[in-house]
Amino acid sequence: MTHPVPLPNMSRMCTHIPMLVRIFDITEGDILEMGTGYFSTMLLRWLCEMSDRTLYSYESNEKWYKKQMEKPKPYHKLFHTPNFDDAPIERHWEMAFVDHHTNQRRAVDIARLANHAEYIVIHDTQVDGSRYGLPNDYNFDRIWPLFKYRYDHKRLLPWTSVVSNFHDLSFLK
Repeated sequence: MTHPVPLPNMSRMCTHIPMLVRIFDITEGDILEMGTGYFSTMLLRWLCEMSDRTLYSYESNEKWYKKQMEKPKPYHKLFHTPNFDDAPIERHWEMAFVDHHTNQRRAVDIARLANHAEYIVIHDTQVDGSRYGLPNDYNFDRIWPLFKYRYDHKRLLPWTSVVSNFHDLSFLK
């Protein structure tokens, strides 16, 4: 068994990229992003532009929202959402990416997406990241039983998981 590689602080923010690209490549429709960031938003914007798809991003942090608004794009719909309960995410998504704050909120929104997103990519799913200085209080144990299929990408820390109720994920192994 290989052990996950803990990365320097900045690199920890991009360990989801392999799964984002892999799932993007096998889907065709709209993409949901819960929480914006340097790596995910830039990558998803570029991928959407190249493939004539639309990215819908919901951000609760005003600083991050304003940072993303500096470069508006026609294929990127960005929404400032101080309360994620108000985000209208219960609709069909080819892919959803969940990486927003606060930690406790992720499980709530993943549950909301369980029967709406073909694939959900979730960042920071390590069982216990505390020994690497990573959070481990996302309450993901509450959402795993909601899904028929699950794959944990454990090669890098923090882990990234993909879940689906519609598609077998054995191709990711």
